[in-house]
Amino acid sequence: MSANGQRRFFSSATRRSAEAALGRAWDSFHELIKDWRAKAGLTMLLIIIGIGIIGPFVAPYSPFNTSFTAWQPPSSAHPFGTDYIGEDVLSWFLVGTATSLYVGFIIAVSAAALGTLVGVVAGYFGSIVDDALMRFVDVLLIIPGFPLLVILSAYFPPTVTSTIIILSILSWPFLSRVIRSQTLTLKQRPYIMASKLSGLGSMRIIWRDIIPNLLPLIFINVIFLVVGAVVAQAGLAFFGLGDLKSVNWGTMLYWFEAQDGIVYDAWWWLLPPGFGILVLAVGANFLSNAVSAMTNKTRR
Repeated sequence: MSANGQRRFFSSATRRSAEAALGRAWDSFHELIKDWRAKAGLTMLLIIIGIGIIGPFVAPYSPFNTSFTAWQPPSSAHPFGTDYIGEDVLSWFLVGTATSLYVGFIIAVSAAALGTLVGVVAGYFGSIVDDALMRFVDVLLIIPGFPLLVILSAYFPPTVTSTIIILSILSWPFLSRVIRSQTLTLKQRPYIMASKLSGLGSMRIIWRDIIPNLLPLIFINVIFLVVGAVVAQAGLAFFGLGDLKSVNWGTMLYWFEAQDGIVYDAWWWLLPPGFGILVLAVGANFLSNAVSAMTNKTRR
């Protein structure tokens, strides 16, 4: 067979293998949604995402409207009551959900991109590149996360942008190790070897053969990164280290605590952000358990 014939043969084999991998990913998704935990988790996550998307458009008032009576319990005019200066809590929750999810999504995508880049490069090229990158990742992983987050937040300006940058930097190391492990397995597959023999460059193999097979794993981890980022942002804001002018779940919790909401028994002010965080975390946990169960079943 000629060199051109070999290239066409290996290229065709590569395409068939890539298509088969995408087909397996789609079949895995269908298998996943048969699990009640996956259905429950996805439903919870979609509810919160739906609120975040439509919330700013259906909020009954501006979250900064202070023309109402303070400390009002839930009523027909204010289903979630009002806060200490008369702002509508429902409007704060609807707009705050959008802000929290936006910040969480940006952080998750940034961390996933960086973690995937480091993991794929380390796993595919190996040798000294792998050793250098993984030693750097190990250093980041052994540093206590939340104390470092608090220290960095105290030195950076208290803005949403600062929160995104800090959390993005601290969120990618664990994912890079997961991606590296999967890349080490993928690069031994026959279609990857076929791509190498056909003369394809390393970057083309990574983008055409490695990355598509990592997409299901990246997608699942993005969901967990969003949840972690939302919780971390809420924690920072609760301690007064975030942008307190921003409307999000964390600032709702901060102002509830700072203005003695518990003294006024303003449970209606505390429950919405707390319930939002709870639903998001439980939904991600259900989905994680379903994915783990499906993975264990596949390995048997």
